[in-house]
Amino acid sequence: MEMLLAFIIGKLNRMEKIFMRTVTETYNVYTYPELSEEAKEKVNQWYLDDPCRNDEFSKIYTEDLHNIFSNSNLKMQYSLGYCQGDGLNIYGKLDLMDVFKVIRNKLYCGETFKDFWDYMTEHEQKTIEAYMEVCGRTVTLPYNDGHYNYCVSDKTDFAEGWIYDLEYQQYKNIQVDTIRKMEKLVADMFVMLSKQYEEYGYKYFYEADEEEVTETCEANGWEFLEDGTFYAA
Repeated sequence: MEMLLAFIIGKLNRMEKIFMRTVTETYNVYTYPELSEEAKEKVNQWYLDDPCRNDEFSKIYTEDLHNIFSNSNLKMQYSLGYCQGDGLNIYGKLDLMDVFKVIRNKLYCGETFKDFWDYMTEHEQKTIEAYMEVCGRTVTLPYNDGHYNYCVSDKTDFAEGWIYDLEYQQYKNIQVDTIRKMEKLVADMFVMLSKQYEEYGYKYFYEADEEEVTETCEANGWEFLEDGTFYAA
């Protein structure tokens, strides 16, 4: 019985060798710059559809917020799908001395905040700094807690609380208009910045920069078939 089984296995092995054949396929592969414009469009869309880009966008602009407002704890919420309620909102704890830093030092952030450089006089700023001794330096930028992600910085509200605290401490001649002006400065500044980040986001997610795609493809050694399909060797 064992001899018969060995005979059958041996015969099957010989048959496999007889009928097995090797097929080699040849592909023409291209770097990104070598592709046609139509093929590049396919690569661009493939590049934009990378799910990692969402995390990369969050990381880039959260770090940007930290670099600008280094004493604050600011975050972003956003949805950029061209739908109702979409947008970007910056929220969290804001140190008001960070605000003064960006409007006092005109070289700090280029011209990003140029509309606010002369928003408050030096005297008004000093007044706010004095009130911080009672009211604190930190205010809250609101989170959009609905089903949307659009900016709600215009709802920033700390002036009334400050006025109450100062009255409780029996401050005289409270500069109410200056406090409300500071509140408006914060609101307007972050409405502007949220809108700017939102515009950057739509470009980041929907417009492939050819130079960026080229550099990324070269850095990763990516190659493609003639129609723009990614070639995985």
